[in-house]
Amino acid sequence: MKKRLLDCTLRDGGYYNNWDFKIEMVQDLISSLDLAGVDIIELGFKSPIKGGKFRKCNDRFIWEVLEHKLPINSELAFMIDAKDFINGAEVDFSLIDDVIHDAKHSPFSICRLAIKHNEIEHALDIGRYVKDKGYTLFVNLMGITLLSEEQIKEFGAFTKIDPSALYFADTYGNLEPKDASKIIEQFSQFGLPIGVHTHDNLGLAFANCLASMEAGAEIIDGTLLGMGRGVGNVKTEQLVTYMQFKHNLYNGTSIQKFISKWMRPLQEFYKWGFTHNYMVSGLKHIHPLYTQALQASFLNSNRIEDVILGIEDSLKYDFTKIKDKLEPKVAIVIPARYKSTRFPGKPLALIDGKEMIIRVADIAASAIDKDSVYIATENEEIVKVVKSYGYRVILTSDSCLTGTDRVAEAALEIDADIIINIQGDEPMLDPNDIKRVIQAKLDYPDHIINCQAYLNANEDVTDKKIPKVITNINDELLYSSRNPIPGTKLGNGSRPKKQICIYGFDREHLKAFTSLNSKTPLEAEEDIEILRFIELGYKVKMVEVDGSTLAVDYPTDIIEVEKLLS
Repeated sequence: MKKRLLDCTLRDGGYYNNWDFKIEMVQDLISSLDLAGVDIIELGFKSPIKGGKFRKCNDRFIWEVLEHKLPINSELAFMIDAKDFINGAEVDFSLIDDVIHDAKHSPFSICRLAIKHNEIEHALDIGRYVKDKGYTLFVNLMGITLLSEEQIKEFGAFTKIDPSALYFADTYGNLEPKDASKIIEQFSQFGLPIGVHTHDNLGLAFANCLASMEAGAEIIDGTLLGMGRGVGNVKTEQLVTYMQFKHNLYNGTSIQKFISKWMRPLQEFYKWGFTHNYMVSGLKHIHPLYTQALQASFLNSNRIEDVILGIEDSLKYDFTKIKDKLEPKVAIVIPARYKSTRFPGKPLALIDGKEMIIRVADIAASAIDKDSVYIATENEEIVKVVKSYGYRVILTSDSCLTGTDRVAEAALEIDADIIINIQGDEPMLDPNDIKRVIQAKLDYPDHIINCQAYLNANEDVTDKKIPKVITNINDELLYSSRNPIPGTKLGNGSRPKKQICIYGFDREHLKAFTSLNSKTPLEAEEDIEILRFIELGYKVKMVEVDGSTLAVDYPTDIIEVEKLLS
């Protein structure tokens, strides 16, 4: 019997973007898959649950997407989840009626019913009801690798309603080819076409599909570039290519063009695909949404693995079990270099009788707990003083190019997901500004965070000690200079802003910063560290903060600070 391919990119891939795909992309996807000869295209869910356009797959909306023309070679399918229509001990048929209309008016011809083993009784009623509406019914049993042989036998109850296919889903992505063949053998007793849906946690999705086809499976699922929940699925283009060259079926040329145009940018943004932690979760029968949530958090790889390994009840997805563990750990690192060219020993300079580095540390400790404040220095005397006040200190090398390089070196010894960098010569910082930077980093996890403020009346725009900044309309840094920017043909700009040196990083940002082992050209020219990130292609979000702080560059600045503090 001819094998059939089903593409469920929009349905399974929607777990990354809340099923909110661009209409133009979907039109192009349908056209490309139809041209390739893919048999079935699953456009998403029909669900009463809130979500994007392809979570609902409203018939009228889908007709508009199709411009009232059905594909030539492909049938259209949607999925429903049994649990969405079970209210207490009964099926809520009114909910079904709300989202599923008669097939004769619908662009869809196939409905896939996803069920768990404990939903068989209610799912039979749902499946029968959907068939009565005129749809071809596929029944999809989830979590197959958790089920015993006896439990799989119970799935045979669906022969009572004669679906057009019985599916099994490798929900946890831990299926192996020999097991896939065995399950096909077990399903064959039901006398119905068999469908297979694989996930790729172990990197075996394609092998499992080949084994399933060899054993007798007739319908195989895939997604373009593997986009799907967690690590993702077997790649549709991989299946098409195999079938094209092994069996002279399908033609993947149109698909490759679509992938280049649409899928690669999506993958770059959402970053699905194989990781060590997805593999661990698969081997432990951890639901992929656990790991997907963890991967999207600030947690570093080691901490993600610790959470995964610590999940006791691996048989049930319950987000509340890990929600508290998703809170990122935040640390403040204050670089303190003793060998300052302009002011040697500056961190230990006394301001009203207290070392400046300790004053800055106290400000940091008022924004976050004291145990999360670290001083990074190359000097043993600073180490001694800092420890006497009960602060944590990390001794770094004497060869750090910049303060940020010193922070990056110190971060290697700190168990934290977000690193806030404040300067050791800013004894008048507002702790609320530090809190703003922390919040901004949580709100914009892909950005480096930096701060800005308008120059005050006493500051000279031509002062080379003050880095000036310009941003785009989204408050992302475009450039920073010690010269007056922005400017006009007639002179300096009217509302210049200055940089305030509070930064928010994650580990990847710091790793990238130090990877060059040298300053970038503009960074070296301007002597402004943040430019290295700009030159490396990173986005820097600028947060508006209080601009009244006064940095200590020279011994004479101490006098001014003491006046202001008094």
